[in-house]
Amino acid sequence: MKRMRMISVLIVPLLILMLAATGCTSTTLKNVDMEPSTQGLLAALQKEQMTAASDLGYQVTITDITESEPRIGKSDLYLHVLDSAGQPVTEFKEDMTKLMHLIAVSKDLSSFQHVHPELVEGNLFHAQLDFPFASPYLVTTEFRPNKAEATVHKQWLQISGTETSNEPLLPEQVWQKEMNGLQITLSASPALSEMKAGQMVMLLFRIMDTETGKPINKIEPFLGTSGHCVILSSDAQQYVHAHAMEAMSGGANVMFHTVFPQKGIYKLWGQFQYNGEVITVPFVVKVN
Repeated sequence: MKRMRMISVLIVPLLILMLAATGCTSTTLKNVDMEPSTQGLLAALQKEQMTAASDLGYQVTITDITESEPRIGKSDLYLHVLDSAGQPVTEFKEDMTKLMHLIAVSKDLSSFQHVHPELVEGNLFHAQLDFPFASPYLVTTEFRPNKAEATVHKQWLQISGTETSNEPLLPEQVWQKEMNGLQITLSASPALSEMKAGQMVMLLFRIMDTETGKPINKIEPFLGTSGHCVILSSDAQQYVHAHAMEAMSGGANVMFHTVFPQKGIYKLWGQFQYNGEVITVPFVVKVN
């Protein structure tokens, strides 16, 4: 939480200066994924949202002790973390209130799960996932070894069974969703239809009560912040996990600052907590 506040304090004044000078639309930052910045505002932003994070040589192996391989339905997965020399890693630091975040997304991006494996012993984590259908699933684990920076490890996990045909991923025509008695609207600056790769973007989620038509009173803290936003390109190659900018979020509004590394179709999942319930809302966007 302290890290988030410090990042917000540093970034917000810089953003105000940049927006005043550029209107947030005139600067396109190139090769942000292949050549991540090492200093300045973009570097701080990329580090915070894990755009430029890598596995740092760490490995995560996944096993299901009840089956030779995970299948459709609930699976108890066990994860072993190894360093670059193949030795077990046993000491971790909390990141956003958890020792590990695990995000599993089906190849067609229709199924999304964000869970938090528990450290059972040594380097062994346990998580229970529910796979709705057969597919390769991209499993992304985020953790902080005690002697390393934020680490992001990605791997494909095959769920056995007959795979169904995938529906094409198409950008939304309406930027509004209703779920759990809430109406959630997505907007952006630059506009959603004008976003470009390598360009800093502000994503704003506004949350209203469907019955009253009024903004909710206050979003609740979720994993140490007002919200999380996971972004994945249609080919699952580009991954971003952004945290809400606290200084620009409050009441019914949650804002994220991000950079889309390359042009293409992306799916994003905003996650928030209200009345003790975690709300996950997906949108599909096109980046020029």
